[in-house]
Amino acid sequence: LFLEAVDFHLSREGPPPFLPPQKKNMGGICCCCQPVRVLPGPLETGLSEWDEFQRLSKEEVGKGNPHGWKIKNDWPKEYRKDGFKMRIALRPHESGNDNNMLRGDGKFKGATPQLFLDYLLNPENLPGLKEWVDAETLPDGYIKYCKVKAPGMRARDHCWKYTIDKREDGSIFVCIRTTEHEKYPPVEGVYRGYYYNSSLFQMSKEEPGVMEMTEFIFQDLKGQIPPSLMNGALAAGTLATNANEMKGFREKGLLQTTA
Repeated sequence: LFLEAVDFHLSREGPPPFLPPQKKNMGGICCCCQPVRVLPGPLETGLSEWDEFQRLSKEEVGKGNPHGWKIKNDWPKEYRKDGFKMRIALRPHESGNDNNMLRGDGKFKGATPQLFLDYLLNPENLPGLKEWVDAETLPDGYIKYCKVKAPGMRARDHCWKYTIDKREDGSIFVCIRTTEHEKYPPVEGVYRGYYYNSSLFQMSKEEPGVMEMTEFIFQDLKGQIPPSLMNGALAAGTLATNANEMKGFREKGLLQTTA
């Protein structure tokens, strides 16, 4: 959720073509000369979003790892003044899409798993947010529709399925993945983006009052935004988004303090 932090000033980004849903996973160039990149397919039969998260979590990110991870921002020695610190790594996505997968590991003073879940469900202070609709309630989550407009960029919309697992140890697992819904089909004039965010929030066992997070993010905003430009903005955009979240929590008095 960091579209608001990616300000490319792309005032010449072309008008979005209307792509029928069945073309969304095709590669190559469409009839409007816009790139249509391959997108991730559905999970293998029998695998859950939690299974996929665990698979990704087991991948090493250190130097020389076999998965292609490259650390862009390593763990800082101290917490930032706004109360958090993160390590951010990127690697190529296995689908062949030129946009990178991001792994973010973070520690947040005074935050809780429920606080971050509440933000993901209702990001009130997300700049560029034009529309946010609860489309459907599911046994283990929700389907939500949103429309966003970042400066200098064409409007994007999303239809997301939330999978939520409040685990027995107090941690919360959340997965957001692009889906389809009959009430919110792709519309002409707006790019339908692809987004995947799989996160685990848990309280630290070593640092009292600190919440730990591991997240994996992959997105394709479509249009004429070069993946190389997006990849170059991922680390800074992630830090900016989490700083924005922590600022909102602090202003509302939601962060817990320790004695």
